[in-house]
Formats: sequence, C-alpha cells, structure tokens
Amino acid sequence: MAETVLVCVTGQRSSARLIHKGAEIARQLRGTLLVLSVSGSGLNTLTHPGVAEAMDELYRLSHEVGAEMTMLHAPDAHKAICAFAQERGVTRILLGEGRDGAGAFVASLQRALPQITFSIEPELAFSSVG
Repeated sequence: MAETVLVCVTGQRSSARLIHKGAEIARQLRGTLLVLSVSGSGLNTLTHPGVAEAMDELYRLSHEVGAEMTMLHAPDAHKAICAFAQERGVTRILLGEGRDGAGAFVASLQRALPQITFSIEPELAFSSVG
C-alpha cells in the first residue's frame, strides 16, 4: 500500500518546520505528501493579521518540496480533517504539538481515525480552529 502523509498546518510561519518534517517522512516512505490548512473563525482565519502572508509562504514551501497543499474553510476543523484524510487515503498524519501539548483535539482525531498513524512534533504550533 502506498503511503500518504498529511501535514496539518496553521497560519503560523512555524508550520514550515512541519512541512519540512513531513517531506522527510514522505521521502523515507517513498510516499505522497499532502499539506492541509483548515481555516474557521479562530486565529487561523485568513482575515487575522499575518495569516494570509504566512499561508502564501507555506503554499510556496509545499510546492518546493513536492507537496499538494489544500486550504479548506470549515466551521469544524476536526470533521474537515477526518473527511479529507479518508477521501485522500491518508496513512499518516503529522501535527505540531502546541504549548499545552497535543490535547483533546488530537486525541479525538486519533479516535476517529484509528487506521492512521499519528506523529506529533514537539514545540511546533498547532491550534484547533473552527
């Protein structure tokens, strides 16, 4: 089975580190790399100062490392990530651990997607939005 690695990013420039790590994992597995950002009404909304510029940078970086980047607007990031992962046949998801740890959001993703391997990168910004 072909590996498909999904990197979930926020509108923070530090998400670039996640894309680099995801590209490394995808290369090691000889798999496909996808990058997903879900914007909602929280801090990840494109109207928040600096988010649009950061997303442009992340989009360019995704292209540079051979990844397809998708930006979705959805009120429920959890549902959007789950649906995207299932539709695209994702086998691994890479997330950044926020200041407060992986938390309930990531745990709920793991429960909803038990067939997917999760990797949590420490000290990388991740915030649930929606």
